[in-house]
Amino acid sequence: MGVKMNDKLFITILKRYEADIEDSLYKIDCINNHGLIIPEHTSITEEVDKLLLKVSETEGKLAALRQHYGQKKAKEIL
Repeated sequence: MGVKMNDKLFITILKRYEADIEDSLYKIDCINNHGLIIPEHTSITEEVDKLLLKVSETEGKLAALRQHYGQKKAKEIL
C-alpha cells in the first residue's frame, strides 16, 4: 500500500495545480482575444506554446495526484 496524504495537503496541492492551469489558460485567452502583448515576449506563438506546455505538465501532475492520492482515508490533518 502506498503513502497516504492528509486532506489538507491534498487540497492545497490540488488548488495550486488548478490555479496554475487557470492562470495559463487565462493568459492565452488574453493574448488571443484581447491582443495583449507581453513586452518581453516578442514571439506570441512561442509564449502560447510555453503556456500550453505548462497546462499540459500541470494536468499530468493533477492526474497523478488524483490517481495516487484521490481516495482519502487519513483522518488527521496536520
